[in-house]
Amino acid sequence: MIRNIILIICDTLRQDYCSCYGGYAWTSNVDMLAKEGVIFTHFLPASFPTGPFRKDILTGRFTFTYHSWRGGWQEKDYLITDVFNKAGFTTALIGDTMTVGSFDSHFQYVDFIRGQGPVAPYPVDFKFPLPADENKLRTPRERLQVLMEQWVRWKGEEDRFAPRVFRRAHQWLENFGRKAKRFFLMIDSFDPHEPWNPPRYYIDQYDPNYEGDELFEPAYAPSGYASEREIQHMRAMYAGEVTMVDRWLGFFLEGVKQMNLWDDTAIILTSDHGFYHGEHGLIGKVELDRNGTIIRRWPLYDTITRIPLIVRIPGGPSSERYDTLCQTPGLTATLYDLAGLEVPITCQGYSLLPVINKKKEQIRDLVVTSHTYTTDKECRCPSSIRTDEWLYIYGGDEWKYELYDLRKDPMQKNNVLDEKREVAKNLHQEYINWLKEVECPEVSISLRSNFNDRPRENLPYFRVI
Repeated sequence: MIRNIILIICDTLRQDYCSCYGGYAWTSNVDMLAKEGVIFTHFLPASFPTGPFRKDILTGRFTFTYHSWRGGWQEKDYLITDVFNKAGFTTALIGDTMTVGSFDSHFQYVDFIRGQGPVAPYPVDFKFPLPADENKLRTPRERLQVLMEQWVRWKGEEDRFAPRVFRRAHQWLENFGRKAKRFFLMIDSFDPHEPWNPPRYYIDQYDPNYEGDELFEPAYAPSGYASEREIQHMRAMYAGEVTMVDRWLGFFLEGVKQMNLWDDTAIILTSDHGFYHGEHGLIGKVELDRNGTIIRRWPLYDTITRIPLIVRIPGGPSSERYDTLCQTPGLTATLYDLAGLEVPITCQGYSLLPVINKKKEQIRDLVVTSHTYTTDKECRCPSSIRTDEWLYIYGGDEWKYELYDLRKDPMQKNNVLDEKREVAKNLHQEYINWLKEVECPEVSISLRSNFNDRPRENLPYFRVI
C-alpha cells in the first residue's frame, strides 16, 4: 500500500545532464531512484518557467492560459493540498525556491529557507573581485556583491542551499513524517538553478585547472558574448552544482530508508525546466537587460523543455523507460491516483499510472509549453507545440516561427517551415483547438488564431506581471 508521497522538484535540472538519461553529470542517487522506479523521457512542463510550473502542479491545470507569473489563486483553482488535507494527509512544503514564499499554497507546514534569489540576508560591507567580466554576468554589480558577501560566510558545503533544504526535509521526517498517519511532502530545491557556486572540488571533477572568466550566473542573452571555452566551463560549473544536489538528495533518500518509510512511500523526482548553455545560440531562459527587465521571451526547444521525471512506487515496476508524451497537469493527476483519491473535475491532466501499469501507451498526441499569456496587451509570447514527429514554434510577436522534423532532426537545428508550411498550419490549428479544450480565455485564442509567421517589429519592453 502507498501510504505517503514525496514530490521532489529540483529547479533547472536538465534531463540531459542526469546520467540515468545518458547525461554529462554524475548523479548516482538520481540513478538509484531511476533504477528502483521508472523514467519518462518525454515529460515537458506546460507553463514556463518557475512560478507558473508550480501553479500547474498544485492545480493540475494549464495555468499559463489565464494566470500571471505571480499573483494569487483564482476561483477555478482547486489545489491538491486542499484535497489531501481533507483526506487526512499531513501536508508539508520545504524549500528555498522564491515561489515557495510568494503565494499561499495551503500546505499545513511550510519551511521556507531564505537567501536564494535576489535578496540575500547580509549587507555588503566591502567589495569583492568578480570572477568574470561584469558584462558577462546576469545581475547588476550590487547583487553580485551581495551574493559573494554571503558566500564568504559559508564555513563548508553544508551551509549551501541544497544541503540545507534536504537536511531540513530529513528533520521534518524525523519529527513529523514518521508520526503522521499519511503525509504528502513536497521538497522544492532552487538548486541547481544559477548562481552555480558548489565547492571547487565539484567543478574540478568536470573542468580542472580552468583559469578564465567564470560565468557562475551568466547574462541572459544571445551567446555571442561568451567564448566556447567559457561556455564549456559554464557547463562544468552547472554539472558540479547538479552533482552536489545529487549528493544531498542521496542523504535525504537514505534517511527515508533508515526511518523505515521506504516500503510504503512513493517518491517522484522532477524539475520545472532546463537552461540554455549556448544551444541555439542562447544563454539563459529569456533575454534580459542589465536591470533584469525582460526584452523578449525565447522559443522553448527540447533543450529547455525535456525535463526529468522519475516515479518510484513501492512494489511497482523498476528500470523501465517510457517515451509517452506527458505534462505537468498529468503529474498532478498521478499524485491523486497514487493517493487513491478521485481526480477532481477541475484537474486537466491524465494520470500516468495506466502507462506505468502497461494499460496504456499514450496519454496525449500533442503537448503545449508556453510562457504565460498575461502580457497580451503588449505582445504575444512564443509557445511550443510538440508531437512525436514535429516541434512547431509559434513565435508570437517575439520570435520567428519554426518547424522541426524530430524524426530526422532531434536536436532541432534545421528549420523546415518554408518547405512544410502546410504541416505548420495544421499544427497551428491543432494548437488553437487545444486552447479551446483547456478553456483558454477567448481574448487569448482570438489573438493567436491566424497563422502569421512573422513577428512584429519595434516591440516595446515589457515587464513580467
